[in-house]
Amino acid sequence: MATAPRPEAGLAMLHLSGMPYRAVFFDFMGTLARFVPEQEELLVTAAAAGGVTLSLRAARQGFAAGGDWWVRQLGRIPLALRSHNEMEALYRGFDVRVLQAAGVHLSEDRAFGIFQELLRIGSGSRLSPYDDVAPALAALRHKGVVTGVLSNMGRDLPDMLETLGIAPLFEVVVSSAEAGAAKPDPGIFAYALRKAAVTPDAAIHVGDQFDNDVLGARRAGVTPVLVDRYDLAPDTGECAKVRSLLEVRLLLG
Repeated sequence: MATAPRPEAGLAMLHLSGMPYRAVFFDFMGTLARFVPEQEELLVTAAAAGGVTLSLRAARQGFAAGGDWWVRQLGRIPLALRSHNEMEALYRGFDVRVLQAAGVHLSEDRAFGIFQELLRIGSGSRLSPYDDVAPALAALRHKGVVTGVLSNMGRDLPDMLETLGIAPLFEVVVSSAEAGAAKPDPGIFAYALRKAAVTPDAAIHVGDQFDNDVLGARRAGVTPVLVDRYDLAPDTGECAKVRSLLEVRLLLG
């Protein structure tokens, strides 16, 4: 795995535009919030129960690759348009690819069994914001920047933010259900820009998925920032990367 660029390298790239950024949008899952225990920790435990040894880093790599594959599949055929059998095949394909990317090659049935165990032991998991969310958003709000959430979630997104205690940190909240379009479709970004009353070149979007967040933002004319908390993404030089949301405020100077 290539080493991620130093944060200052990405920041310099963004500063070349000279544009004063007026809004920062954030993805929700994997960027602002996570499940506790995390799915990667649960996978390590579930794999061990199935006789498979897996490191936490390998599990993180597996889920990152599996998530990218999942996004591409939904881009071809949305989940709502798939039959029950097609959805089951999709889930099983995801299970296999996560484990393959983690360096474990198993039959589809055995991979499915491990993920069934993951769901069983993770039934009591809860959503929690990352520790850097509150201080990072407070710093951005102090700068007078419009802050928003831009997520492929349902209309219950505002309620979820309230439950997590972070709703007051955001001025704009946009779900794909409300916008009528899902990332990486530029339509959801355009909808958020209208709500924030800013132009695309004055906005940043921060997210953890390359296809949904980086490519989607770029297609909409918004500056993308990839949050790579565990240094898993290869160094492509295609966009700025940060390890913590606290680094995002540095993008604004």
